[in-house]
Amino acid sequence: MRAGRAPAARRLAILLLAGQCAWAQAMAAETNAVEQIPEQIPDPEQIHWALGTFFGTGWYEIEDNRSVFVLRVAPRQTVRESSLDADGRRRLGVEVIYPVALGLSQLDQADDFIEFDNYASISFTPGIELEVPVTPAWALRPYLHLGYGRELESGEGATIWYGGIKSRYRLGGARQWSLLNGAHLAGYKPELDERGRYGALMAGLEWQRPARGREWRGAPLYLNTHLTYDWFFDNLNFHVDRYRVESFRDQWELGLALGGGGRPLDFGFLSFDQVGLAYRWSSDGNFRAVTLNFRSPFLD
Repeated sequence: MRAGRAPAARRLAILLLAGQCAWAQAMAAETNAVEQIPEQIPDPEQIHWALGTFFGTGWYEIEDNRSVFVLRVAPRQTVRESSLDADGRRRLGVEVIYPVALGLSQLDQADDFIEFDNYASISFTPGIELEVPVTPAWALRPYLHLGYGRELESGEGATIWYGGIKSRYRLGGARQWSLLNGAHLAGYKPELDERGRYGALMAGLEWQRPARGREWRGAPLYLNTHLTYDWFFDNLNFHVDRYRVESFRDQWELGLALGGGGRPLDFGFLSFDQVGLAYRWSSDGNFRAVTLNFRSPFLD
């Protein structure tokens, strides 16, 4: 009788041990699953909506999931043209500019993330730009803007400023090559948050050649081309979904436009130095943009 009970007891113990092992494995799998759920988005500061006016009109895309559209209209008032006469007497050029910018940022695949970081904004940042003719070939262009913007959904407001200096050295040649350089700094102070800033150094080339057989109102047209590179002082961060932030540290720009070779192109009451497009991209491929190209990078 006792010998008959032993196998049964042994089988019961094996079943209990197997059940405990299965329960332990299930608990371990559940724990691992919890640990593998990514934490919500990290906390690096995203580039602020207030800087949209600084980047200009265009459609910007980051990592195929965040799109930013900026429409910037900047009427200009030329107070005085710059000049440098044969005796070395120079006259500073003065322009007053009145930029108004509308911005819209959205996630292309939003799901429940849509309330997290979509926005629309408007800003007005009037400023003054000077043109300093250093030599007949070399000119400097310092500028400073100060204004205010508002994010339309939340009602958040921010003071916005940006300034810097641009340089153009004409190298000459058949294609009228010019060497471009610049240093830029922009900042903002929201009403309910800490201030922030952005800075960049720029270097590039621009050149033009006649657009053979192309005329505008009886005058020849020129194909204007520029290639520039911007290096940012800090990473520019964009939230692309709940769990990821994409960053980039530099920007290339290739622009093509038709211009009047120094004469403005008039379209009714509108007048442009040139009309074309520019393509921007980052070296790591996270950022790309298409922008309108109405002026030389030296003048824009």
